[in-house]
Amino acid sequence: MKKLFVIIALLFSYVIANTYTEGFKLYKTAKKELRQNHTEKANKLFLRAKTKFEESAKKNSAQAYLKLAELYCNGWGVKADEVKASEYLSQAKKLGTSFISDKCLKNLK
Repeated sequence: MKKLFVIIALLFSYVIANTYTEGFKLYKTAKKELRQNHTEKANKLFLRAKTKFEESAKKNSAQAYLKLAELYCNGWGVKADEVKASEYLSQAKKLGTSFISDKCLKNLK
């Protein structure tokens, strides 16, 4: 029984990490497009990344909550919403994330 629990826990961790990784790849590509002033393309990629981050956040991924907060704080792929960004930031903090590099999120602290 203990082995089964460990296997299930490892599989669950893999699914969370894989979904977050997919979202992060989309996020990085979107940031590159944004730097090249391809705003429409960037926003579409940010929106796809948001979906992946939401999936990961449902499984209590602190990093996913942090990225969701960043998207809402900056209005990337979504309408800017400081209240929602603060809520996601709070969730990330509850789950143990303290590293915040985004300028917009630093202002919300």
